[in-house]
Amino acid sequence: MKCPRCRRPIDHEAASCYSCGYSEVEAAASCGTNQVLLQRVHDAAHCLRKHERDELGEVLDFLELKFPQMLFCAYLGSLPSHLSISELGFWLLNHGQVRGAEFTRPNENAILVVMDLTTKQVGISLGYFAEMLITEEDAYRALNAARPNLVNAEYGDALERIFLKLGKVLEKQGRKLRKLTREQLHATLTGRYNSV
Repeated sequence: MKCPRCRRPIDHEAASCYSCGYSEVEAAASCGTNQVLLQRVHDAAHCLRKHERDELGEVLDFLELKFPQMLFCAYLGSLPSHLSISELGFWLLNHGQVRGAEFTRPNENAILVVMDLTTKQVGISLGYFAEMLITEEDAYRALNAARPNLVNAEYGDALERIFLKLGKVLEKQGRKLRKLTREQLHATLTGRYNSV
């Protein structure tokens, strides 16, 4: 896991970042302590047309059928200047509840794409379990694949491309993990988790 503020590695059980001191307490002071109910695609910026939301919903349905344990969601909004995309993603993963995913898909299994329409930036925040399956390089490649759509303000297409690219990563990881014995699987997941 990396600190949402300074991006330096931290232990997932640490109460705060060893480098800059950022913590859940600071995130709550900035964004609030309440739980927030979100749509799977939460368009606070109102930038997606109905047909874009519908097409994106179909892609997310497809991915959720293929990966029933994973939670795929997006937040599109205009962030205040004091809040970075990674900080908002961290806060949403800790305080957001996606409507309909209460028990079957916990936030630890979330892949959250956050778009800031003010600064035209996009980022991916991963829950603790999703972080074991998707590397930072995988996330970067998914964002880079959507760059042409983002440049042309085709936000629905960009989100579809990002999620589909990450779906391919999950498929590849699934094939690798299915080949392992139970002991090897445990060692692989805990080793990767501890090395973050």
